Amino acid sequence: MCPSLALIGSLCRRTWRDRPSSASREGSDMCRIRNRNGQSVTIFVIMIVILGGIVALAFDMGRGYLQKADMQSAADAAALAGARELPYTSAAADAALDYAARNGFAHGQDGVVISTFPHASVPSWYVVELSKPSQHLLAPLIGRFSAPVSVYAVAEFNTYVPLDISGGGVYGANGVMTLSVFGPYAYYSYGDALSPRWLNNGSPNPDHKPNGYDFMINVPSNYYSINGTNEMRVEIFDPDTWNNGGNDAYPGVRIDEIRSAPASPHPQPANIRNTTVYSLYAPDSTPGDFTDDVLIAQAVYGPDTGSLTDMKWVTPQGFEFSVSDYGIGNYRLNVNSTDGSSENGFNLRAGPPSAAFNPANGTAITANGALPINFNNSGTVTVNLGFVPAEAAGMKIHVNKFDTDVGAKYVQYACDTLGGTWSGALSSNGTWKEDTITIPSEYSGGNWSATYYAGLQDTSVWTMWFEGVVDGMPGFVRLVK
Repeated sequence: MCPSLALIGSLCRRTWRDRPSSASREGSDMCRIRNRNGQSVTIFVIMIVILGGIVALAFDMGRGYLQKADMQSAADAAALAGARELPYTSAAADAALDYAARNGFAHGQDGVVISTFPHASVPSWYVVELSKPSQHLLAPLIGRFSAPVSVYAVAEFNTYVPLDISGGGVYGANGVMTLSVFGPYAYYSYGDALSPRWLNNGSPNPDHKPNGYDFMINVPSNYYSINGTNEMRVEIFDPDTWNNGGNDAYPGVRIDEIRSAPASPHPQPANIRNTTVYSLYAPDSTPGDFTDDVLIAQAVYGPDTGSLTDMKWVTPQGFEFSVSDYGIGNYRLNVNSTDGSSENGFNLRAGPPSAAFNPANGTAITANGALPINFNNSGTVTVNLGFVPAEAAGMKIHVNKFDTDVGAKYVQYACDTLGGTWSGALSSNGTWKEDTITIPSEYSGGNWSATYYAGLQDTSVWTMWFEGVVDGMPGFVRLVK
């Protein structure tokens, strides 16, 4: 045989003998399939466990985020409540814990821990720290049972400066400047930022103050010795929104301005002339809390009552009383327009009933928080802003002005116990402008004023406050952190 053929035959025989049978090949393939299936099941189970852990963590993290948001809201409310009670730290702590509990986080329950205290370096700041363990629902499947959640909030108390309503004029007499309030349907850009419920385009007014303006009538302890009587009469000049002979204010003749509301889609009033409510409250021991005030009397002047009260001093029913019935201190007069789109110019005074008003009767009237004014003539006026006590030494005074635009040229501040002046900035139509003045550390208290040039029918709102707490003086609170 040819050697090459023999070799080929040998190879062919070995290949044939060594080739596995059909049954053997099928068994081997099945084993490989089983091994692969087993590996796939193992990988699938591992992936399910990993995915389940991720879902559990994500679910519980979402719950933790929502819980932290709830805790932050509770801490914010607690800090604001605490700051409102300053400088009384015990009352502040009680108020803070109470508001935290109202929002679902009571100290000592369900692991809740709350710490409340005045800020170490800023006494007018109040701090609330709140912590609670977040109990997981699904994460325990992978060994995570809870996680601590902590939040904090800081609120500050700012003290309002009582703004003298007489401006640069004589108390109880009508001068260049009068008080004014627009109706809730009025143009926002007309000068009263707080009364209109809507902006000019019909969207909600973020500055709207639904309860209107508050004025404090201070009756001193020596009222009887000054006047020889305890009888008190509170008078309102031109409490209506009605003009005799025209729609615009005119010096010595008219102080109201009859105006229409912005066109639709801005809401429309039942009557463009205002309905204004005057509410008189007795003094109490909580000047910063109006919820417990006792009403003495209330008077409403609608669009059809003006002819009887236009340009006259009026004493509404119940606005004459004896101080001995209610005590000395600050009587609050709230002024709020509930309908209309016009400007109601008015003035206030208080004292013993007599034919001639005596401006030196011991009483004084100030605006609490915000002073709405209207100029009935053009010119320079020194507006008596108010008294800032010695407790404000080293702090900052803030004067915020809205819509000082009609004929306005400048504003300059001064204090009768400090030398020098401070220049301020005017605001444009429908905008606020804030001036900040740092009070010297050696300050002993003083009366502040603003020399302001404005034009006829210029309406503006002024607010003034300082950073700090003075016992017995009203103010407002806001979050700092």
